[in-house]
Amino acid sequence: MIQWLVDLPTWSLIRVFGILSYLSLFVGMAIGISYSLPYWKGPKKAQLLRWHTYANYTGTLLALAHTILLVIDAFMPFEWKEILIPFTAKQSTGLNGMGTIAVYGLLLLILTTDLRNKLRRKLWLAFHMLSYPIFLLALLHGLFIGTDSANVWIKTMYVSTFLLLVGLTAARVFIGARKRQVVKPKVYQA
Repeated sequence: MIQWLVDLPTWSLIRVFGILSYLSLFVGMAIGISYSLPYWKGPKKAQLLRWHTYANYTGTLLALAHTILLVIDAFMPFEWKEILIPFTAKQSTGLNGMGTIAVYGLLLLILTTDLRNKLRRKLWLAFHMLSYPIFLLALLHGLFIGTDSANVWIKTMYVSTFLLLVGLTAARVFIGARKRQVVKPKVYQA
C-alpha cells in the first residue's frame, strides 16, 4: 500500500486538486451570490441552492485532498505541523499559511451551514460572509504560490474569476439597494 502511495504522481495531483478546488469554490460563490438576486423563484431557486451546496462541498473536499497529498509528496514534502498550523511551512510561509487558513475557513463555513437552523440568522450570516475573505485567501494562495500560475491561461483564470465575483457582488449590492428604496415607505409630515 505504501509503495502505491509513493508511486502516485502526487505533484501533478496536488496542482490539479488545488485548481479544481479553487474553480469549484468560485462556482459555489458565484451561484451563492446569484441565489440572492430576485430573478430566481420556486424550484429554480431550490435547484440553485443545491448546486451552490454541491460546488462548495466539492471544492472543500478537493482542498482537503490537495492538502493531504502535500504530506506524501516526494518532490516537496510537508510535515503535518506545516499543514495544520498556519504560517509554519518552511517554504513560502505566508502564502502557505493563507492556504491553511482558507481550508479552516471552508470547514467552518460548512459546519456553520450545517448548523444553520440552530444558529441565529445574524450569526449564521456573519459566518457565511466570511466566504469572501476565505475566497480571497484561496485566490492569493493559488495565484502566487501555484507552480502553474506563470501560465497565462491559469493567471487569466484567476483574474477573470475574481473580476466575475466582484461584478456579481456589485450587482447584488446595487439590486439590494434599489429594492430597499422601493420597499421603504415614505413618511409625510402633516
